Amino acid sequence: MKVSDFFQFLFRLTVSKNQLIRDIDALRTEILSLKEKLIPFTNEEMELLSLNQSNFSKKRGFVKLIKGIFDTIYFENLIAYVIREYSNQQKLILVTTTTDEFVYLVKPDKTHIYINNAEAGILTKDGKFISLRNQLLGTVDGADHLPTHKIIINDKDFGFISNPRLKNHTIPRAFNLLKPMKEDEKLIFLCLTLINLVEESQLPKG
Repeated sequence: MKVSDFFQFLFRLTVSKNQLIRDIDALRTEILSLKEKLIPFTNEEMELLSLNQSNFSKKRGFVKLIKGIFDTIYFENLIAYVIREYSNQQKLILVTTTTDEFVYLVKPDKTHIYINNAEAGILTKDGKFISLRNQLLGTVDGADHLPTHKIIINDKDFGFISNPRLKNHTIPRAFNLLKPMKEDEKLIFLCLTLINLVEESQLPKG
């Protein structure tokens, strides 16, 4: 067994906390040059987020990386992301604004979500965001064939996120917000939507 195969075998068994920290730190280094390009993330700019991407790149090899930036409808850099792909159908995704960092450890059956270095909960395959205390924080209808995904927080419809794989030649807004959000609701909304935005942008166009 080659050394690289051995390490991938270990990763299939478990992801240790120390390895996760090392990999996240490596992604922070990778994304730093993109983060420096971002404009301040405000509620107003959040409403202007588009499906348009810039600074997109892929790196193949032992470590597979994909990174890029989502812009506003005015082509201003707003949200940066980097994806590390593993050979066992798992991914580590880091998404950052100028104010907050979201880390997603994507497994075949669920996704672990971390916000600003703290574990926030788990996103199930059917779109439920469950807290560490087993409370339902919100849901997203994330089926890949849908043109938009509805976001529900505390039994209230807060809006929709557009599906980037069904994007046309115009530059549609990523979010359709139905009501103002408190800060904790905004973080839940972003946890549910940013993972959809990044993952679906990598799928073949519909």
